[in-house]
Amino acid sequence: MGETSGPLLNAAQQQAITINSGPVLVVAGAGTGKTRVITERIIRLIQDGAAPENILALTFTEKAAGEMRDRVGEASLRAALDTTIATYNSFGNDLLTRYGSEWGLGELRLLGDIGQLVFLREHFDEFGLEYFAPISNPDGQLDTLRSYVSQLKQQLVQPDVYLQYAGSLPVADPADALEAQKHRELARFYTTYLRLCRQHQAIDYDDQIFLAIDLLKSRPNILRTLRDQYRYILVDEFQDTNPMQSALVDLLAGTEQNLMVVGDDDQSIYGWRGATLANILDFKKRYPNARDITLIENYRSTQSILDAAYQLIQHNNPERLEVINKLDKRLHAQTSDGPPPIVRHFYTLEAELTWITDDIAERLQHGQDPGQIAILARTNPIVERAHQTLELHDIPHIMAGIRNDLYAQPAVRQLIEALKAVSDPLDDLALFHTLSGPLFELSQAELSALTAQARREHVCLASTIEQSDNELFTTALQSIAKWREQSKELNVGNLAFMLLDESGWKQRLYDQALRAGEAYVQVQALKKFFDTLKEFEHTAGVASVQSYLVNLPLLQAGGSDFEDASLDISDSLVNILSIHRSKGLEWDTVYVIDCTEGSFPARSHGASLSVPQELRVVKSAADERMAEERRLMYVAATRARHELILTYSDRHGSGTHRKPSRFLGEMFDTPATDTFDGEDQTSLELFAPRELPSTIPLPEKMLQDGIYVLTASQIDCWLKCPLDFYYKYVLGMPEPESPVAAYGTAIHSAIERIFEGRRTNTTPSLDELLTQVQNALPQAGYQSIGIRERAHAQALTSVRVIYDRFTKDELPVAVEQSFGVLIPNIPLKIIGRMDAVYQHGKGTEIRDFKTSSSVTTAEKAKDRATSSQQLTIYALAWQIMHGELPALLTLDFVETGQVGSIRKTQKSLDTLQAKLTTLIRALQAGEYPPGKDHSYCVHP
Repeated sequence: MGETSGPLLNAAQQQAITINSGPVLVVAGAGTGKTRVITERIIRLIQDGAAPENILALTFTEKAAGEMRDRVGEASLRAALDTTIATYNSFGNDLLTRYGSEWGLGELRLLGDIGQLVFLREHFDEFGLEYFAPISNPDGQLDTLRSYVSQLKQQLVQPDVYLQYAGSLPVADPADALEAQKHRELARFYTTYLRLCRQHQAIDYDDQIFLAIDLLKSRPNILRTLRDQYRYILVDEFQDTNPMQSALVDLLAGTEQNLMVVGDDDQSIYGWRGATLANILDFKKRYPNARDITLIENYRSTQSILDAAYQLIQHNNPERLEVINKLDKRLHAQTSDGPPPIVRHFYTLEAELTWITDDIAERLQHGQDPGQIAILARTNPIVERAHQTLELHDIPHIMAGIRNDLYAQPAVRQLIEALKAVSDPLDDLALFHTLSGPLFELSQAELSALTAQARREHVCLASTIEQSDNELFTTALQSIAKWREQSKELNVGNLAFMLLDESGWKQRLYDQALRAGEAYVQVQALKKFFDTLKEFEHTAGVASVQSYLVNLPLLQAGGSDFEDASLDISDSLVNILSIHRSKGLEWDTVYVIDCTEGSFPARSHGASLSVPQELRVVKSAADERMAEERRLMYVAATRARHELILTYSDRHGSGTHRKPSRFLGEMFDTPATDTFDGEDQTSLELFAPRELPSTIPLPEKMLQDGIYVLTASQIDCWLKCPLDFYYKYVLGMPEPESPVAAYGTAIHSAIERIFEGRRTNTTPSLDELLTQVQNALPQAGYQSIGIRERAHAQALTSVRVIYDRFTKDELPVAVEQSFGVLIPNIPLKIIGRMDAVYQHGKGTEIRDFKTSSSVTTAEKAKDRATSSQQLTIYALAWQIMHGELPALLTLDFVETGQVGSIRKTQKSLDTLQAKLTTLIRALQAGEYPPGKDHSYCVHP
């Protein structure tokens, strides 16, 4: 399900892709093939003589960038490999990595949401907060302040400008004086935060663009280099850009202005994330010579659906491109017409949802594909209610993209309670939860009796348990005491994994996952939780369990989204999802439910802090909340191909009477409305919770449009042991932090930096490289402090060897060469990276760098290369990309200097393809048998 297009380019699309110079604004209505225009223009530019490395395409998500690379690669492999197709953040981060040293930046560490909060708390006293630090809860506003910093950066507010503004505010009366105090404190906080980040070489996600802009403004020579390189710039979904992203594009466009932006102002629905319509509405003010091209041939919906949506969106005039640029944006259907959109009215929400369920059931009985039906709602609670109703009536469906608080997940709460019990011997409540929970599964009844006894005797629960004669209980206490002693030497992540593993909980999750899917959501939550622990460890000065628990209330207040990965868009089930989640998708039949005032349009819930209008770099009346809500309805309506059904009801439970959404009246002159009495008043609150899936689905990124997408490493894992593959990549069981893996990554990064530096004449010094690797090596996860010190010393010795060698050796033609190839005759795409590609007189050599110190002879190196499935995968990928086998495949053991090279024959590639066919059949059947070789699972 996604944007479709006709087999041939229409006249407007053809016009767009043939323009090879100057600024262009492509206004692409819903379902008009906008992404195809970008990819086809890239291909056309190269066909007309442009070098792929001179082309830059920017988009918002890694998924969108990957899809764009795939489309370009289908027509031109060279274009896909050499064209820069990236998200704004990854592109900005690349600029900071490549040129940051010329601006005083060293090796940067990225702060995620968890890292930012920990960083703010550790430097709390340096901010001098008063207004935002009440004595009762001094650090309770840090998450709000973090979000406000993001707003300021997106609006390109410089700290000196904010300080000047705050200092100029009036203080004539108490209210003015308090407002002035608030902004002076915010300006100082912002200034101090930026200074501390630079001081500690830390950046947040916004900095990847914010600092890149500062870098280019401060170093015009670097800006000129980039303008010379990126002579053609293409931007997707331009209506969703914030001022910071648009400013980066404007900087790069330079005087040549070979810039094409593609977007639709009527589909801008991310104002709450910082997007502003001013960027696209004012494009021709910034680029007066820009040409307009409007795509209005819609390949998705019927004309009656398009007409209703068009009538609705007219109510956003005059703040629309159609009016501002004098365009015709009415979409013309390229499909046969269908039934007109209809409105259904009910007395209660229960009756509304029951009717929808019955209507879907009837459609399914008449043979309609459930995967071509969707229920869209403005808010997540209504998505949940719709799910509950379909669940009750056994309608095959899936609820997609609902995000919940990670810390509210039962498995995460249990593990946190165990960490508390280990950390604090007197925390009776944590001990009770730990002993009765999944780590030990001891009798709650017996524990309750012991707890009552402890209270009567005024002693701690542990003392009462020790005096009892229950061996299971005392053994559990001994385990906790052992972990408490070991916690002195462990960081919180390693301690948490020890609890999970040594208690047997991890093995029980294994067993449950093999029998059915009830463990799946628990494991997904635990995996995400361990990711947050790693982020905490990388930021916190001390990463002990005590330090983590001190920071925990702040982290919980900031929240961490957890999305159940089993809940995703389905091609075979009815989909229930929010309208924001539905953008870019399409179905034959779409229900837009709960179209009532207060629900859709939703009530305003703006941020508690917002950037003052005087500091905003762009302002647009089109960003007004109601206009965006109307655009959201426009997006919902244009998801439907054949039938659009809008529903509303007078009451939600015992609440006040609700009015129908104003959008219904705006969409139809005389809406066809049927009223149903809704006698079925079943209480939805009594429904049982959602049953977990009986089989584990593959993660979304592994199965896209019927094609299995696997990395070379994942395939290598499956070939060794399918059960390993299942645990690691399907179930996603948390793994302990691996110093060995971090060591390898650090060495690879050092080699890459040397090669990239030589290519751009910015080779780092040995001291810079030593510092980079030293900072990248983990402090935890080793068996002892002594082993850690030896490992770190060995790493620095290796860096010196690598530096001496790779600053002199032959320079490869490609480093970290990414690839994505479709395997002939089976639905499999392999993606990966080749460490280095060399071109010799005899042909191509693909080289994979290894850090194993055990390969000390040429014979061992040759044996490892001969048995390497990964090298065979690289050979197959290269053959598909270039039509020939590589001349040589090499494992290069950089620490010992040993090299093992082999040549692959067509027979070995044919054998691999046969194994890949078996792999796909097993994935389709959901079969994961144990292999002969394994490193992760425990075979029976």
